[in-house]
Amino acid sequence: MSTFKTIPCEIMISVLHELGNVRFLLPSLLTCRHVYSCFKENPGVAAEILQHQIPPAIIPYSIAVLEASHLSLRNKTLVHELLETLYTQPSKFTERLRTMPVPLLTRMGHIHGVIHDLATDFASSAWTRLSKDQGSEVAGSLVLSPSEYLRFCRAFYRVELYFCLFRSRTSLTSVPFHEHRFFSNQPPWEKEQLASVQDFLDLKLSKASHDVLAHDVEFGELGIDYITTGDDNHFRQLWLSQGVDFIHRLMSESSYDGKKALLKSAFDAGEVDLYDALMSPPETDLNDDTPLSGYADEDLAVLFPPTESQDQDTDKGPFEAWRVAFNPWPRTAWVMLTNNSGLRERAYVFWDLDRIETYGMLKLFENTPEDSELQRACDDDMDEMRESFEERSKIWQKGGSGYWSKNDESRIVWPTQQDGN
Repeated sequence: MSTFKTIPCEIMISVLHELGNVRFLLPSLLTCRHVYSCFKENPGVAAEILQHQIPPAIIPYSIAVLEASHLSLRNKTLVHELLETLYTQPSKFTERLRTMPVPLLTRMGHIHGVIHDLATDFASSAWTRLSKDQGSEVAGSLVLSPSEYLRFCRAFYRVELYFCLFRSRTSLTSVPFHEHRFFSNQPPWEKEQLASVQDFLDLKLSKASHDVLAHDVEFGELGIDYITTGDDNHFRQLWLSQGVDFIHRLMSESSYDGKKALLKSAFDAGEVDLYDALMSPPETDLNDDTPLSGYADEDLAVLFPPTESQDQDTDKGPFEAWRVAFNPWPRTAWVMLTNNSGLRERAYVFWDLDRIETYGMLKLFENTPEDSELQRACDDDMDEMRESFEERSKIWQKGGSGYWSKNDESRIVWPTQQDGN
């Protein structure tokens, strides 16, 4: 009678190949010595499992994010080398997969799982909004094309890479060379993709943190703004800077105390303002007031020639959508325009041209509402928020803590309660 231990290694490796997610590999290796021995003879199976999980075009970004999270941020040479490799020789990153240990591959798989969840959530919510717009021909459930899926994922990876590389910068008064290099291979419609992801993450963060920020006594004492969006809100930018995994964990955390602990854990962390970087691109000629409509196709081809990046997006959908949105505007306003908030929440620069033409989406984009759910959240009563700060501060000064509600202090914890007396 054959036993598990007698299964040939070739078959065992074939079974491991079917795991589908690299996070299942380590538990599998711990099941018995024979499985581990088979793996030791064929360690490349770990990278092969990951390559089934992450699209090949995204692998270089995944490795770049992993390496950026471990970089010494003061070492400008390493930052430069990482960006140059990603933009000009991405295959070098892919070649590293087979020698990477399982824990690092597992981390890559985890981050991709987070980005997959967020990207598909964004795409689905954008499609739903488009289907509800007046005069919309958008209908049916959304099935992303392979190029659309890559486009969504790449934008989230780029945002994550930006945070990993630059969130420890202390001065936001100027954009250093390597940050300029980060954006250098991205035309404005791809920067708008980052702006759209930024808005989406901002909204998700706002919803996930609202209960704590609007009711916690300690956070009220600190006067943490839970209404304002953009770079005028320091704490919002601080939490966004912690990246997609932080935001995803906050979204997934069900307990009030867990959310508060996670928010507080970032108080001493690094921060960078992607919103500000996108609003003030360093290469823009501030004296050029020619609207986009004044540029012929040939002029735009000169302004934004094909880049050296090997993952260049050749589909014209994002470009055509961007051109419709920014036709009246000069170069200084070609990214992150406040009036285009409604377009960004509809992921307007992510769709293939074929989908845009099939559903008449360019006409829809011309009449999209300017505001967005994120902006409407700013319409909440600022005076009421400030009053809550005052009430919560009074409680904090008296030694109280916990959950505050207007005209209800039943969930406030006082020092005697904390001491158990």
